Order: sequence, then structure tokens, then C-alpha cells
Amino acid sequence: MNIHQRLHEPGFAGRHGRSALRIAGLAVGGVAFAAFFAFLFGIVVKLLWNWLMPALFGLGTITFWQAFGIVLLAKILFGGHGHGSREHDRSFERRFRDRFKKPAGAGEDAADDGPVPGDGKQWRQFRRFWQEEGKSAFEAYLRKMEEWEAEKPRPG
Repeated sequence: MNIHQRLHEPGFAGRHGRSALRIAGLAVGGVAFAAFFAFLFGIVVKLLWNWLMPALFGLGTITFWQAFGIVLLAKILFGGHGHGSREHDRSFERRFRDRFKKPAGAGEDAADDGPVPGDGKQWRQFRRFWQEEGKSAFEAYLRKMEEWEAEKPRPG
């Protein structure tokens, strides 16, 4: 069966026509939704500006289009381009995790090691320091804090 026969097959055009109509409807609805929120943010910025800025800073009032321009400018300057801040959060988490991660060859006994400073390239030196000085120094610090807590006067 060739494409011309399939186009004239009962139900084929109806199924694909409805899905195309649905996609077009979703696109138009999405544009209308975005326009509504742009309008709403413009109105909110205009009302807040005209209420606060003249009284606080002696600035003049603005029109809707100036408020809309401020919203657009703020999005360009501070909002970035993309789908929200989720990607930024992920990149922050990734950088934070990479900063303190242990290298693949650290072994099973590396679980008792402290966090790795910097970018992790000094892992061996840090591990040796932690085993020789850091761990005992930290335990001494904890004992000192426990003694200090015990000596601290209790209210009542």
C-alpha cells in the first residue's frame, strides 16, 4: 500500500487531523498563557513601581509598557536563558559534589577520610595528613568541646 492509498484509507486522516489540531491548539494555548502572564507581570510591576518608587526615591510613575520593559530587562539581566533555575541548581550541586568527591582509586578504607580540599588532585597528601594529624587533632578538639560543655554553668 503506497502513501496515496493510506491517505484515503478510512480513519487515517481523521486520526492525524485530530492530532495536528490538538498540537495547534496547545501551541495557541501556550502562547495565550505566556501573553497572559506577561501582561499580569507588567501590571504588577507598574502598580508596585507607581506605589513605591515615587514615595521612596522621588521617581516618576511609569506606563504599562515601561513596566513590561522592566520585566523583560530583568529577565534578560538576571533570569538567564533556559527553563528556570533547575539547571543552575544541578550545576551547583555537581560542582559541590566534585569538589569533595573521592577519586575512584581511593579504596574501601577511604570512608574514614575527611573531605578533600580543592579540586581533589591532592588526595594522597590530604589522606596522609588526615591519618597522621587531622583525625587525632579533630578528636582532641571534640574532647575539649565536651569538657567545655561539662564545665559550662547550667541555668537554674
